[in-house]
Amino acid sequence: MKNIIIYIIVIVLVVVIGFFLFNNKKGDITTTTTTQIPSNEMLDCGTMENPSCFMDRMNNCLPVSGKLIGTDGTAIEIIILGIENDKCHFQRKINGTVNLNCLFPKGTMNWDTIDQTFGNDKGLQQVVDDNCTMGGW
Repeated sequence: MKNIIIYIIVIVLVVVIGFFLFNNKKGDITTTTTTQIPSNEMLDCGTMENPSCFMDRMNNCLPVSGKLIGTDGTAIEIIILGIENDKCHFQRKINGTVNLNCLFPKGTMNWDTIDQTFGNDKGLQQVVDDNCTMGGW
């Protein structure tokens, strides 16, 4: 009788652990999407609930986009278009309109650089000033 109870407990634990490991759909979708999409195709990370979706591709200047909502409700989209002329092409759209175009030299495209484009001082204002234009090209 004691052995039967132990077996039942072990089976219940295996089922519960398996349920949590294999039913984490959100995590599975993100992992599958970021690893299976070709490097030359745009990956839409949506509202960036999983920041690594955007960051992983940004760090390699692979096409990726993500949406943010400003504190005033403004719709902001940040986009990495990929490598152009050996530089990383970044765009920012506000309410659907491109308001910033940048071609960042290799090694300067990171989250601090993006944060600097929003006016948050990361010591990279000269990088932004030298490589960005307001609006379309």
